[in-house]
Amino acid sequence: MNTTQQPSLYTIRLRGKLDLEQAAWFPELTHTDDEDGNTLLVGELPDQAALMGVLFRAHNLNLKILCVKLKVPAERDNYG
Repeated sequence: MNTTQQPSLYTIRLRGKLDLEQAAWFPELTHTDDEDGNTLLVGELPDQAALMGVLFRAHNLNLKILCVKLKVPAERDNYG
């Protein structure tokens, strides 16, 4: 059993576009605007606690969280 935890790649979709002040609250993630006028935050997070920190910051800024997706590496897809 491998006990070392690898960072996980997340995509978080927020309603609307972030201004520069709001974007500064998420330095560990890159942000882009999608075709629907919403914001995508993308990046690797080391663990669930880091993910919760990002989600709490979004909540505290009154940003609506539309979606959170975890990108699972192909080698992990075959477990189960």
